[in-house]
Amino acid sequence: MAEAPRYRASERALLTELGDGTGVLLDMDSKFYFTLNETAIFVWKQLAAPATLNRDELAARVSGEFDVDAAAAADDIDAVLEMLQRERLVTVSADGP
Repeated sequence: MAEAPRYRASERALLTELGDGTGVLLDMDSKFYFTLNETAIFVWKQLAAPATLNRDELAARVSGEFDVDAAAAADDIDAVLEMLQRERLVTVSADGP
């Protein structure tokens, strides 16, 4: 069975957290910025850690942090990862941690 894709935050993006619980992610190459909600900030921080993570690992962490069920967390993760991939703000690999 193929291993699930693993994600890592791009080093060309910078996160700034704002006082209202949101944050701004700046793509240093394109100079575009993206507004992130509290969940997306948490996901970004997890992806910026040294190890790569797959979708299920991220969903488990979100579920634990925000006290939501795994299915709801997985839906949130899918939306965040889709946006980050579309904007090339994460790298995707099939490698292990």
